Amino acid sequence: MDFLWIVIAVFAALMQAVRTAAQKTLNQTMSNLGTTYVRSLVGLPIMAVYLVVVLVATGRGVPPLSGAYFGLTLAGAISQVVATMLLIYMFKLRNFAVGTMLTKVDILMTAVIGALFFSETLSAAGVAALLVVVSGVLLMSVGRMGLSALRTGHTGLLGIVFERSTLVALSCALMFTFSYLLFREATLVIKTAPGDFVWAAAWTVAIATLMQVLVMGPWLAATEPGFYGALWSARRIAAFIGVTSSIGSIGWFTAFALQNASYVRAVGQIEVVFTMLIAWFYFRERIAALELVGIVLVVSGVLSFRLMQL
Repeated sequence: MDFLWIVIAVFAALMQAVRTAAQKTLNQTMSNLGTTYVRSLVGLPIMAVYLVVVLVATGRGVPPLSGAYFGLTLAGAISQVVATMLLIYMFKLRNFAVGTMLTKVDILMTAVIGALFFSETLSAAGVAALLVVVSGVLLMSVGRMGLSALRTGHTGLLGIVFERSTLVALSCALMFTFSYLLFREATLVIKTAPGDFVWAAAWTVAIATLMQVLVMGPWLAATEPGFYGALWSARRIAAFIGVTSSIGSIGWFTAFALQNASYVRAVGQIEVVFTMLIAWFYFRERIAALELVGIVLVVSGVLSFRLMQL
């Protein structure tokens, strides 16, 4: 059971890859906030049903919901909303490829910030596996873009440092980092025994989603009165986003209840491999040599986390 978090994180990454592609499509006809809100609004009923199933299956009731728990969960929920909005905004930027690559620094941010300010503890083997994954992701990104994409005008690689795509990407990574760490801390507040991980994660994911709906809903109703009409017109893709997002979120929260957020996010980078393989097999896109090397490194890094459990 020690490696269960790896299986869950890999599955959550697959759901996230599919959901993000659908959000990119929806964003063509809906605002950034509206596209972000869909995953919470449509996903909330699914989260509620899941929570009821977990309560019945475990025989557990309501946890001690302290002010600290609500504070951590609300901060995590808001961080996730901001991060998702920034990620969707990146779809419209000129240098989207570079920005996407830079969002992957959330793995390192999670490790460093988690170790300094949260309850993350990293082993030497864990750090090594994490760095292997990061190297693989960066190679895949460079392979996908081509080295020429890293040059902007006469300034070269340094020229992208102050580009809007760079600043958005780093802000996105930072917000995602805080959401991972805050959600894990919130879950640990109510998790009183090792076997409580499913129950504790179910409560946190349901409450966090409810908070997002309550915060964003009134704002959208006031600022975008045509939103709900647009949502009804796009109900099929919205339902797809809600289902895949809910399943993915349940997976992430459960994995966070079992393992360090930095390790979970490192394993979750297998999402990039899924995206690449879909492009290869379904869209018949070519894969560059650097991308293949990157895939090998990412998979090797994920397997390294498995070896740590032996």
